Amino acid sequence: MHAKSKLHRKLKTTALSAAMAVSAIAAPLASMPAMTASAGDTDNYAKLLQYSMYFYDANMCGSQVAEKSGMTWRGNCHTSDSVDGGFHDAGDHAIFGLPQGYTASTLGWGYYEFKDSYDSLGLTEHYRTIADYFAAFFKNSTKLSGDSVSSFCYQLGDGNVDHSYWNTPEAQEQQQGVQKEYWTSSTASDIAAEYAAALAINYINFGNEEDLKYAKALLNYATRVNSVATDGPNGFYGSDDYKDDVAWAAGWLYLATKDSTYQNIMNQNIPQYIGWVHCWNNVSLGAHIVKAHITGDWSMVNSYIDGKVNSSSNSYFFQNAWGSCRYNTALQQCALAATKNSSADYSAWCKYQMTYILGQNPANKCFVVGFTDNSAKYPHHRAASGLTSWDEFNNSGGVCPNGHVLIGALVGGPTDQGGSYVDSVKDYQANEVACDYNAALSGAAAGLYSIYKTGSTVTSIEGVKPFTLTPGGETTTTTTTTTTTTTTTTTTTTTTTTTTETTTETPMTTTTTTMKAPGPIEVTKYGDVDCNGVIEINDIVLLSRYVAQDTSIPNPPTEQGLANADCVRDNSIDSGDITAISRYLAHLIEESDLGQTP
Repeated sequence: MHAKSKLHRKLKTTALSAAMAVSAIAAPLASMPAMTASAGDTDNYAKLLQYSMYFYDANMCGSQVAEKSGMTWRGNCHTSDSVDGGFHDAGDHAIFGLPQGYTASTLGWGYYEFKDSYDSLGLTEHYRTIADYFAAFFKNSTKLSGDSVSSFCYQLGDGNVDHSYWNTPEAQEQQQGVQKEYWTSSTASDIAAEYAAALAINYINFGNEEDLKYAKALLNYATRVNSVATDGPNGFYGSDDYKDDVAWAAGWLYLATKDSTYQNIMNQNIPQYIGWVHCWNNVSLGAHIVKAHITGDWSMVNSYIDGKVNSSSNSYFFQNAWGSCRYNTALQQCALAATKNSSADYSAWCKYQMTYILGQNPANKCFVVGFTDNSAKYPHHRAASGLTSWDEFNNSGGVCPNGHVLIGALVGGPTDQGGSYVDSVKDYQANEVACDYNAALSGAAAGLYSIYKTGSTVTSIEGVKPFTLTPGGETTTTTTTTTTTTTTTTTTTTTTTTTTETTTETPMTTTTTTMKAPGPIEVTKYGDVDCNGVIEINDIVLLSRYVAQDTSIPNPPTEQGLANADCVRDNSIDSGDITAISRYLAHLIEESDLGQTP
C-alpha cells in the first residue's frame, strides 16, 4: 500500500509538472504547415500504397471474384467450396489459415496505425473491400452454437495436390475437382486466434458488430483447445506455438472492448522475449506492440528494433534468404508504428530500406512488380504467368511474355546479404509472392507516406478495372450547360469563391472537383489524441508538441485526434487541454470529467 501511494504521488507530480512546463512554452493553436515534396520512383509512397493492395485482387477466390476484384483478368473460381471467398495463399491456390489470418490482421493493423494515409489518398474504399472480403471468409469458415465455436475450417486445399497443378484458378476445379476442406473442433488455436485478431481489428477500423462477435468466439475457442493445427499445414505452414497468436488477438480485443479479461489473456500468453521479426509464424513483436499501445511502455519494442536497425544502418536488413523483402517490410511497419507512438524515430532507416527495395540495389531491380520500368517481371504465380501446364512452365526459360502484370506484388527479393537476385518464374525463392509478403508492404508504404508525404497515385493501371479515387472527401461531378453565362461557386470550410465566365452558346462539359466541407466530428474518446483507443502519456506528448507548433512531428494529430483533444470543450486546443489530460492520468479527475463544459 505504501509503495502504491508513492507511485501515485510520483505520477501526479510528473504529469502535472509536464503540463505546467508545456503551458509555459506553448503558443496559441495555429495551422500546421503542409508538407510538400516531389517524389521519384524510390520514394513514391502514395503510388506504392495504391499498388500494394492490388495483389489481393489478383489472389481473390470464390464466387464474387468477378464482382469484387479490381483485376480485368480474374474471374470466379472454386465456386463449389462449402466455404466461399478468401485469398489464394501465394502463386498457388490453396488457402492456408495461418498466413491468411496473419495477413488480414497485419493489413488491418497498418490501416489502424496510418488511416490518414489511406483516407487522404482515396484508398480506404479499396482497402475496405479487401478487409471485408477477408472478414467474410473467416466468418463463413466458423460454425457457431450460440456464442461458441462448434467447428471451423482452417484450410482449403491440400498443398501437395494444389502444387501438382499449374494453370489458372478458374480452371482448377474442372481439372482437379473440389478442394479438400480441413475442419476441426479440437485443434488449431493458432489459426483461430489469427482469425480473431483480424476480425477484432476490422471491428475497430469499421465498426461491424458481427466481426466482434466472431472474434470473441474464436479467441475463446483458441484458449479452450490450446493446440496448433498439424494436419494440412505441416510441410507448408506448420506452427511452432499458439501463445503468440493468442496474445496478439487478445490485445486487439482489449482495444476493441476495454474488457480487462482480454488484457489478462494477453499478459498470460505473450512471449517473454521477442525472438523474430513479425511474421506468419511468430507475431510476438506485433503482440508486444499492441501491449505497448495499451500500457504506453515501448521500451521492450524499441530495444528489439534498435538491435535490428543498428545492425543494418547502412545496408539492406536481411533476416532470411526465403522472402527477405517480406521480413524487411515487416520490420519497417513495426518501426514506423514505434516512430508514431513513442519517442523513437526510425523513419530515416525505413526510408533507406524502402529505397533499396524499390530499385537502388546491386541488382538494379525494383522488387515490386509493375511499379517501375525496372520492376521484377516474372513472379512465381500461376494465374499471372499465362502458362497453362507444368510442361509450359518447364520449357519457359523462366520468362512469361504472354502473362499478366501482377501489379503491386512484392517478390521474395535478395537471397543473400549481398543482394543476389534472379528474375525468373522458376525461382520460387527469389520470385515467390504471397499474401503475407504484401501485408506489411502496405503498412510500411502508408507509414512512410504519413511522414514524408511524397508521391502521387495514378488514375489508370494496365490490367486494372477503371476506378475513381476520392481523397479527403473529394467528389468529382460532370455537368453540361448551353447557357451563355456560367457561374461556378465553390465553398470550403474557410473561404467562398465565386467565378463568372462568359462563353458562347455551345454545349460545354465542365468537370468540377469540390472538397466536402466536413461536418462536426464526433468525439470517439476525450483525451485520445493519437486515436489508438487509450489515454496515455503519449497523448500529452503529441498534444504538447502540436500546441507548441513543433513542425517536426512525424505524425501530427488528425482531425479526429484534435476533436478528441478538446478536453475542456472550449472549441480551441491549448494548454488547458494538456492540463486536463495530465490531471486524468494523475488520477485527480475521472475520465468522465474530460470533455465537460467548463
